[in-house]
Amino acid sequence: MAVIAEDGWAAATSRVVAGRAGVNNALVHYHFGSIDALRRAAVWHAIEAELAGPMAAMIDADDLLEGIVDAVAGLAGEGAGSPGSRVLAEALVQSMRDSEIRDCLARALHTLRELLTSRFTQELEAGRVRRDADPATLAVVVAALIDGLVLHVFADPALDVRSPTAALARLLRPPGTGADETEG
Repeated sequence: MAVIAEDGWAAATSRVVAGRAGVNNALVHYHFGSIDALRRAAVWHAIEAELAGPMAAMIDADDLLEGIVDAVAGLAGEGAGSPGSRVLAEALVQSMRDSEIRDCLARALHTLRELLTSRFTQELEAGRVRRDADPATLAVVVAALIDGLVLHVFADPALDVRSPTAALARLLRPPGTGADETEG
């Protein structure tokens, strides 16, 4: 993961990774089968390392909409600074050429959207989200919002992601609850 984060996808050769780990080059192939398999393992690790905590905090938050605002701010706050986020950016580019990487990313996004759909359904039933909201559609929009704002932070590290995310949260709250009028 460190080699991909520092020098890019193509720089992560079995020789370089083995050298960095201080092991024989053959061990990389013995344990992973190929450098592509090792790179895919690094992507999966980056997904877990970068997204698991913020996503769990978002899904488990007492107020899902506040959890989304906090999760986006946390993820974007790392920006291009964390090795995991750089590996995910490399993986996104590589996914255009590698169907296994694309499938890995798709599985992670599918899981996120399922969790969000379930939570939005609960929020809708509890009256904490607009009655006209569709949970599955909101899940897609929120997942895309997270991806998009994190990518924007890569290009513009000074971008304030909390304000637009809070604005979306206010739009999703039921009218007249008072929560739709608060500042983000």
